[in-house]
Amino acid sequence: MPFHLKHNLRAFSLVEVCVAIAVCALFGAAAFATNQRLLYSLASQRETAAATMMLQERMETFRGLSYSNVGDKTFVKNNLVSNATNSEAALPNLTETITISGYLTTAGTVGNYPTDGTHANQWIRDSSHTTGQEQDHSDTLATDNNLLKVNILLSWKSKDGRTRTRSLSSVFGKGNIGS
Repeated sequence: MPFHLKHNLRAFSLVEVCVAIAVCALFGAAAFATNQRLLYSLASQRETAAATMMLQERMETFRGLSYSNVGDKTFVKNNLVSNATNSEAALPNLTETITISGYLTTAGTVGNYPTDGTHANQWIRDSSHTTGQEQDHSDTLATDNNLLKVNILLSWKSKDGRTRTRSLSSVFGKGNIGS
């Protein structure tokens, strides 16, 4: 066989094949790592959206209450705190803290719970206390204050192991629906 034909029939060397396999393996590993990070990011965004929806759902329920009902610990406990929201199922290991505190007293002073020494109506809902556990209460919250501050804090353990939080606050005055 002539030399020029012999030269054209030669294949790749073993070293070239090994380098090609290593490059393909590196590309595959990078694609899987990127895909895994993307899935974590999607799960995180889904949890954030669920938390935002849950906060809005809770706050809209508060906005539909009369001022006296917002300040009534028994009414809030029985009608809001003890009921789960539609959005919370997507939040693993959820802890919800609802605090209703005085914001402006009838004397005209601005409250700053808990540093001002006042009491608030506060509950924590989690997997051990699905209907809420009372942490603090005030029997005269609605009568002692012209404005009430409602703060809802959500905390959950994300799929990637991070503890995440979202919160929403609103102030309610005596002119609220049904006062």
